[in-house]
Amino acid sequence: MRFHLILVSGFAACGGNGHAVGPGDAALDATADATADAAVDAAPDAGTCATQPALTALAPTASDEVVIVGDTGSTLGVFDPSLVYPDGAPGGAMAYSSVPDQHSIRTRIALSGDAGATWTFVAQANQPVAATLPSSDATECPGGACSGFLIDEVPSLIIDPTDPDAQARWKLFTHRYLVGADNALHYRIGTITRYTAPAPEGPWSAPQPLVGWTSPAPHSSAGVAVNVSTIPAMADCLALTEPTALWRPEGIDLALGCVYLDGGAPRIRVALLRSTDHAASFGFVATMLSASDATCASAAGNRYNAPQLFSHAGATYLVVSPAPDDGSYAGCDVFAIDDPATGAVHRIGDDPRPLRRLTVPGRFAGACTAAEGVPGGYLMSVLYPEAPPRVFRIVRTGIAAP
Repeated sequence: MRFHLILVSGFAACGGNGHAVGPGDAALDATADATADAAVDAAPDAGTCATQPALTALAPTASDEVVIVGDTGSTLGVFDPSLVYPDGAPGGAMAYSSVPDQHSIRTRIALSGDAGATWTFVAQANQPVAATLPSSDATECPGGACSGFLIDEVPSLIIDPTDPDAQARWKLFTHRYLVGADNALHYRIGTITRYTAPAPEGPWSAPQPLVGWTSPAPHSSAGVAVNVSTIPAMADCLALTEPTALWRPEGIDLALGCVYLDGGAPRIRVALLRSTDHAASFGFVATMLSASDATCASAAGNRYNAPQLFSHAGATYLVVSPAPDDGSYAGCDVFAIDDPATGAVHRIGDDPRPLRRLTVPGRFAGACTAAEGVPGGYLMSVLYPEAPPRVFRIVRTGIAAP
């Protein structure tokens, strides 16, 4: 649901949500021109970018919307779908963000038995928790602490069939962070968090801090399995966001957005971590996409975000959303992963080449996800600010994967 990229006390934190304005927007405005200039300077020549596939422009209608039967309380809508639906399976599951309001976002689970034609709510995996958390950042948290609610969003759902603990074979990964009662967004005061369950219906475990980082708030590194600030290749990450997990026989891959500063300007790169112990711990594998890799994307900008991993016909793919400087998402670009072991996306020379590029002209559109058992094509999050209260919606694109 990321909507803005904000600066807080001179550090970058990843974006806001579609119905809120981040407190650092003014700081971002002050760096926007410099950031845009840097992106232009780093961009390949037009001839190189011209070899990218053409945009597929979508115009979703009411009949394309994913309606979740039995979902009540999602006043502002639903967003951020994540699918587990193998090809030929009798049923599948979807995790998604339920949005009652800015500081009450939580993760819910729905099931389908008809290849994604219909979905029915079955469980709530987490809920907001009131919290007051210390921070040494006096600008962001005057008085030495920030208060609000810990919420979960941008979920990623997997099944880990080889986990010897049958009670933990379903795994859910989220960005769990603090939102103030005044809707101030404290992205750095959070962690990538894990939940486990024996089935999509639950019962779901308590939140388990998994991947964190060193920040002015001790909460962001307390009790985590891995602190990326101790990994040389990720030591500059000021926050992580948009986790996406994929089970493979070799282990569990976890791709996520690393927010960092480049000459004072906020950037994002997509990093890949891997676990060989059923998500008890993770190690760094590679940078899948750098900030400069987005310079030929479907909208001018200096970053990709919202990574989504999925498999299809034995191959692995990565979907990302171009994130231009206005804070929106501009559709979804789909990349083949040439080598799952290293996380290498398909490139021509040094330039990444997507298989396809999807967009909804004039709208915030992204992230996207897909599953082999859902032949209706990619699911896409799309914002409809002109149609409150349900401004957040998940739609079927009709574009079959991959």
